[in-house]
Amino acid sequence: MLHYVASISDMKKNGGKLSVKKIGIKDASVFHGFCSKHDRELFSCIENEMFAGRPDQCLAVAYRTMSRELYGKDAGAHLRETLREADKGLKPFEQFMLQQILDEINIGNEAARRELKATHDALTTALVDDRLDTISSVVFEFAAPLPFMFAGAWSPFTDLHGVELQKGYADELLEQIFVSSFAGDSSATICVSWRNIEGAPGQVIADQLLALPDDQRALACLQFVMKHVENVFFNPDWFQALDYKQRERLNQLAADGLDPMGSAPSMPVQLDVDFQLPASARSFRV
Repeated sequence: MLHYVASISDMKKNGGKLSVKKIGIKDASVFHGFCSKHDRELFSCIENEMFAGRPDQCLAVAYRTMSRELYGKDAGAHLRETLREADKGLKPFEQFMLQQILDEINIGNEAARRELKATHDALTTALVDDRLDTISSVVFEFAAPLPFMFAGAWSPFTDLHGVELQKGYADELLEQIFVSSFAGDSSATICVSWRNIEGAPGQVIADQLLALPDDQRALACLQFVMKHVENVFFNPDWFQALDYKQRERLNQLAADGLDPMGSAPSMPVQLDVDFQLPASARSFRV
């Protein structure tokens, strides 16, 4: 499988562009943060059964996805503390600027950790108490495999068209959207979920996906997750066969918002580039 990598050394070699590297299927895992015993117990409904969009499956997927995102934010906080020692040997002004940048990044990261933990705690309670109505979902089924797979969660600032959904102030607890895809032998499924609250940004986005023609839903999902999700993997044969225009669009989406300050991606989803993806055969709400 192929995967975009945001390596600083590789970006220097590629003129600031992301690199695409081959990884094994076993390495393309959603999350390794649970021990094997708890992983089997918590996620038996999705590990040992075909994903059918049942409420318990949607909740389990959302919880595992959110756990991965929170784990990543916690790891990022430790890395930034390590980087604070990186100013040794620099001039006083350079040291000051580096520490200022790290402080700004840390404010954003801590805000993200707070909101992710609040959602993670809510999903944990829902999972323990079997409160399946804590989240709502929309499921899209495809009668053919998708050439990409993904799993991720993020706090959307804008919808599919670039219209603002949330402000993102440091003292604001943002709402997240959870997305995952599943592969069958000759089929695929995409699940889009959100916390079941009034005006949830995830519901706005899911409704916009539902409003699209069947043959544009996979394309919109591909572009949206490319902007926001790190955990996206591609079929090598499909990716290598992309023409320049298709490859360039993916590169633009993957790099949207990629800067030292962690800006939010702002590029709207554009459906003018055809990636020859299968049409959605069925969709339903959960």
